[in-house]
Amino acid sequence: MLGFGQDTPAMGEMAMGRAPRPPPQYTPPGPVEQMPNMAMQPQCSPLAKVHSTAVFPYLANEVATSRTEVGHLGVDVSLVPPAGICQYLIIWDFGVDWRHLKNVAKRDPLLAAQLIRFETDKSLQFQIVGYSDSAGGERNNIFLRTGRARNVFHLFGPSAGSRVFSVKPASHYEYLKDNTTVMNRAANRAVVVEIFAGGGTI
Repeated sequence: MLGFGQDTPAMGEMAMGRAPRPPPQYTPPGPVEQMPNMAMQPQCSPLAKVHSTAVFPYLANEVATSRTEVGHLGVDVSLVPPAGICQYLIIWDFGVDWRHLKNVAKRDPLLAAQLIRFETDKSLQFQIVGYSDSAGGERNNIFLRTGRARNVFHLFGPSAGSRVFSVKPASHYEYLKDNTTVMNRAANRAVVVEIFAGGGTI
């Protein structure tokens, strides 16, 4: 069930008389075609992922807890590794069937600091990938993954947004963790901002 009454960045922009900024055109999971204004990406160590077709049901109160500000995880935003040419900013613990970010995640100091860095460091390029847990049909999970990625994209400033070369859902049956525990399912309801340094526009 989707959360109603949640303001989105697009709604806020329309209320202020500005047209919402569209995300980059949807790119299907798989190889991303190099955009003509983007530099070649360095080779990076991929983020560890799990590929599985296993589905595990939610436990009692798991859905309700996921939709609270506290959620299931103690940390909503992480940056791995802390430094490097390629980094991953992970925003996790989305509510079950929610595409919008929780207020606690949007106010996270690490997220705020990274958004400022993204806007001011013109050498950075980004790919934004949405994830979900394994519960529910794949069609709904693609909807959730895509929506989560797009909502994170709308947090980017105009300069950083122009350097995002893809906003997309994770591939079929691809997860950050296995789905065997409550904590892992919460970690899978996430968005990963893949950060590439030293690129910028040509």
